[in-house]
Amino acid sequence: MSTVIEKSELVKWLSDVLPEDAILYRDEDLRTYECDGLTVYRGMPLAVVFPHSTEEVSEVVKLLHKHEIPFIPRGAGTGLSGGATPYGGEVIISLVRMKGLLSVDYENREAVVQPGYINLKLSNSISHRGYYYAPDPSSQACCTIGGNVAENAGGATV
Repeated sequence: MSTVIEKSELVKWLSDVLPEDAILYRDEDLRTYECDGLTVYRGMPLAVVFPHSTEEVSEVVKLLHKHEIPFIPRGAGTGLSGGATPYGGEVIISLVRMKGLLSVDYENREAVVQPGYINLKLSNSISHRGYYYAPDPSSQACCTIGGNVAENAGGATV
């Protein structure tokens, strides 16, 4: 697991990589991130960060690796499997601010999105061409495509 560090030291390191408004570290702010949609199990993260780009994610991961601090990527936190639940002491890398639709190739039925892109937004963005993104419709308005990929979720299996 991670080496023992002071939270203030961690926040200083993170603020070298991310803007101040992209870092949560106060206990009252971290409570929301103790679990995902499965609320039976909980653990307090050390911090939560909100990168805006792949480059910022990369810099955060390098920093955490250098200091042997475990991390958990997280989407919207709607999962019911505990996949985004910390044991305690990790940094959560929340990908919800990475919410861009980068490209759509209608001919090959392929969309490139950032992980925080919400499922229903994709359906709404492509519906004018007669297309629909068909994950499990019950959570489509709030779950992210990155979370679907991470949890192998978002639709019925056959």
